[in-house]
Amino acid sequence: MDNLIAGLDIGTSKVSAVLAKASSNGIQILGVGISPNNGMKKGVVVDIESTTKAVEQAMDQLRNMTNMEVDSVFINISGGHVTLFENRGVIAVTREDREITGEDVRRVMQAARIFALPPEKEIVDVIPKQFIVDGYDEIRDPVGMFGTRLEVDASIVTCNSTTLQNLIRSVERAGLDIEGVVIEPLALGEVLLTRDEKELGVVVIDVGAGKTEYSVFESGILKSSGFIPVGGDSITNDLAVGLRMSFGEAENLKKQYGVVKPEYSQCSTVPVKGIADGGTREVSIEEFCEIIEARVYEIFFLVNRELLKSGIKDTLSSGVVITGGGVSFLKGSKEVVQEIMNLPVRIGIPEYIGVSSPVYSSGVGIVKYLAGRKYYYGGEIESTPKKTRLFGRQKSKQGQKGGALTRIKDFLDEYF
Repeated sequence: MDNLIAGLDIGTSKVSAVLAKASSNGIQILGVGISPNNGMKKGVVVDIESTTKAVEQAMDQLRNMTNMEVDSVFINISGGHVTLFENRGVIAVTREDREITGEDVRRVMQAARIFALPPEKEIVDVIPKQFIVDGYDEIRDPVGMFGTRLEVDASIVTCNSTTLQNLIRSVERAGLDIEGVVIEPLALGEVLLTRDEKELGVVVIDVGAGKTEYSVFESGILKSSGFIPVGGDSITNDLAVGLRMSFGEAENLKKQYGVVKPEYSQCSTVPVKGIADGGTREVSIEEFCEIIEARVYEIFFLVNRELLKSGIKDTLSSGVVITGGGVSFLKGSKEVVQEIMNLPVRIGIPEYIGVSSPVYSSGVGIVKYLAGRKYYYGGEIESTPKKTRLFGRQKSKQGQKGGALTRIKDFLDEYF
């Protein structure tokens, strides 16, 4: 069971679990599990018990599909709840022949983590922007090069301790160990974007149930991320209020008949079940779409405004990639984004058999991102002590002080 990675995507409306086998050629998806989640709002845990139950159900589905006992996972955390700090690490190359090794890279990445961290923050990732060897910069992979001094410019990814701890408790109460944390923008960028897109400049817009996140990549790295507190649930709520029906009925009709413009629909009317008398009436597709279009327009208008305010919209040569279960399934959403942002737009989905849906983007991204990191800097899985941790581990005691955070720190130590 070596080289297996389990990723757990805990979202506002659902929890998805993905198990994959990693190799130097990429990943192979072995199984998935998905469950509704009512324990989070806008990416923050508000009900630990409900979130734990959703995690348990998703993991049970995954175990049944793969017939494997998975008891530890990597989790993601929303990009809207992280802060990036820039720092530089410097070390001397110690080998007699002055050849830079993977161990040197890990040491310099550790050096970059040493800075004055605010007390309410926890480090969850370290992203190398460039390496510098004896003054020569813009180096992507220094392993094998000759040098006496190695430096790295890195982005230190931090998260609010309260947000992270509540997420950890929800997962651990489901009987799982947490091996590490991946921030969602990096996961999505790994599975949805091409190398050229990340080099030239692109924004990934992930429309979830409770919020919409946007992540900007340029020169191959994550430049910035943010979110607006509006998502797919806002569309559902608009339909429920505007057409006087229950939220659940509105969600079902949105998924069955939802389009942004009437010309994309094959129906002329939508059957709406009233919330008061329970009777069914026909609503014109024009009225139905008008409600959806107004909110979809608002979502992308707000994202476009944030990109303009930050001054980075002009760098998006590769355009926009839309993902997430909030609007990407709505026909016509791509055209609305093109109209608002005046940029090339495409829908991003994982290109793997069995998970070719935006709802799996983050889960697949977690395992693909980690698989890439395992094989980076010469860190083969076969020589990684973590290879036996994923399955058959003794579960940690719930409430053990520092347990999960200690493993996250160990995860960073091991990869860098």
